[in-house]
Amino acid sequence: MKPALLFLPLLLTAPCANAALIASWNLDELSGNVNSSAGTYAPGTPTGTPDYGQPGVPNGTYGAIAVVNGGGSSMTFGPSNVDEFFTVGTDNVNAVNAIDRTGSFTVMAWIKTSLTATVGTYRPISTGSGAGADGGWGFGLRINATTGIGSSIRFTTYAIADNNSPLFDVSLGQWTHLATTYSNGAINYFLNGVQLATGSTSLFNNDLDAARLTLGSRLGANDTDQVNGGVDGIRVYDTVLSAGEIASAAAASVSAVPEPSALSAAALGLAALARRRRR
Repeated sequence: MKPALLFLPLLLTAPCANAALIASWNLDELSGNVNSSAGTYAPGTPTGTPDYGQPGVPNGTYGAIAVVNGGGSSMTFGPSNVDEFFTVGTDNVNAVNAIDRTGSFTVMAWIKTSLTATVGTYRPISTGSGAGADGGWGFGLRINATTGIGSSIRFTTYAIADNNSPLFDVSLGQWTHLATTYSNGAINYFLNGVQLATGSTSLFNNDLDAARLTLGSRLGANDTDQVNGGVDGIRVYDTVLSAGEIASAAAASVSAVPEPSALSAAALGLAALARRRRR
């Protein structure tokens, strides 16, 4: 068989880079509702007055993450006596809420704390509802001091446990990337694309009918569960990603250059092969 014929099926059957991406909020909207560029989700409707059109993550090196095509904008939440967040839809029928407690997923986001940080858990994405009555989980940055010293990544199984990574220091007013993987109770924490630790938790309760998917805070909570600062590039994958995959996904989540699909990658590969064969 000719090499080109061997190459074609390999390209066309290779998974695309975002094949497991089930939700992605770039937060580039300048007003109104927010929408996911992956999966099928109802628009996220605002509560309070989030600040739209704020500067996004700029080019630079963040730990193991290299942002080279930074673009778009971000949103800023809080501090406020009234929570500021987005509620995605009027029910819990979506792929994120449907993740099973025995399943696997990766959740990630960029966060920039306010220069006047407040003590609390800055949750860029959360399922469930207040007090954990409706199950679900929450993910975010736990700020234990207004200086940013002694912070952690927190993955909460509502009404069950707050699970924290080892402590690290956050530079106020600077972008930081957080990620957590979950697989049937096993947890891995990643800061700027670098694994901090592994852990485990009691399985979260699957979301009940009253549970909601929210961005920027926890539904029915208070200011201690609201982001006080900027958020960009929220993503959820339906599998456990490696450190390298998390670093790549983090850079892509704030890139102005779209990720190629499997088909376009195949076309580019075939074109390159054809050029080589003509030489």
